[in-house]
Amino acid sequence: MAANPGAAPAGPVRVIDPGAADPARPQPAALVPGPGGLALVPGGDAGDGLFLSPGWVDLHTHVYDGFTELGVPADDVGLSNGVHVLADAGSAGEATIDGLARYLVPSARTRLRAWLNIGSHGLVHLREVSDLAWIDVDRTLEAIARHPGLVCGIKVRSSGLIVGNMGLQPLELGLLAASEAGLPLMVHIGEAPPRVDDVLDRLRAGDVVTHCFHGKVGTPWRPDGAPSAAMRRALERGVRLDVGHGAASFSFQVAERAIAAGWLPDSISTDLHVRNIGGPVQSLATTMTKLLGLGMDLSQVIAAVTTHPRRVLGGEEPWLGAGGLIRHATLFQVAEEPAGRHPYTDAHGVRRELGRRVIPRAVIVNGELLPCAPAGTADAAHPSDGASRAE
Repeated sequence: MAANPGAAPAGPVRVIDPGAADPARPQPAALVPGPGGLALVPGGDAGDGLFLSPGWVDLHTHVYDGFTELGVPADDVGLSNGVHVLADAGSAGEATIDGLARYLVPSARTRLRAWLNIGSHGLVHLREVSDLAWIDVDRTLEAIARHPGLVCGIKVRSSGLIVGNMGLQPLELGLLAASEAGLPLMVHIGEAPPRVDDVLDRLRAGDVVTHCFHGKVGTPWRPDGAPSAAMRRALERGVRLDVGHGAASFSFQVAERAIAAGWLPDSISTDLHVRNIGGPVQSLATTMTKLLGLGMDLSQVIAAVTTHPRRVLGGEEPWLGAGGLIRHATLFQVAEEPAGRHPYTDAHGVRRELGRRVIPRAVIVNGELLPCAPAGTADAAHPSDGASRAE
């Protein structure tokens, strides 16, 4: 993605800032070139101008490209699609994180963080915690100590296709490592065993449940949208909800009912990988479009890809500097879509028209404007093999 400071001329924008006094009301402002790059000047008449928000964050991706069987190129799903920070969710374990740090991080323009898989080899294969010999808590802690600015937490995939006969042991060992390191844990939930309730009852404040709106047997949501007793207890303790759409882990019906009942996700993420980037996931903007169409308002959607995931990652970096200089921001449009033009698909093959579409147009990084090349929206057939069902 080549820099092009003239691609988005100075002009009016509508700012959605989750940190503002009234984040639900976009504020008019103007982009103005300055000596340090583009700056934001409040006021004026934004009209139908583009929206501007702090830079987007995708809390659950798989971008260890060329090393694992799921990885996609980071910049293709990052800055090119409006996303400033990608958190890789468990592609690397303690035995493979050095390669991610040494080769992938320096080569990507998009900023990367990593949830360290409790399975030593990460996602070199997809049953990474099905044998106790593949988990080493001591070496996991050593890897965290080597990469304090990269590792943001521990990742455990805790569902039947992955853990095999190990049951809750990978989760227990993941929690041990996370506790010792003082980091959160992200847990993938899905098909039993173990039961989702047993997983939820072990989580701590600040831990993250990804695939929170999956529609598999044992989903932690009741038909009226209320959480199960175990999910309610977890939320009351301060456990966070992450969408983690994936190829098999997002249900329109489950999400819509929970949102209507007032249970919003803390973060909207994709779980992007090679088996879902062609559909049904495609991009963070496509996933945002789905949550917007299911009942979240635009300011809530933006908070779920900016302030909330940055808080999980341990740093709410100010997006504006001195004199309004823009450190990180995403310029985007919310376009109306004619009926029948762009049906969207969940992970169960259910298709819906949503009426509006979120389209990233450019990112601003330290005052420099970079145009986006957003992914399309026509969903391809989603995979149906066993590995895909796990995500």
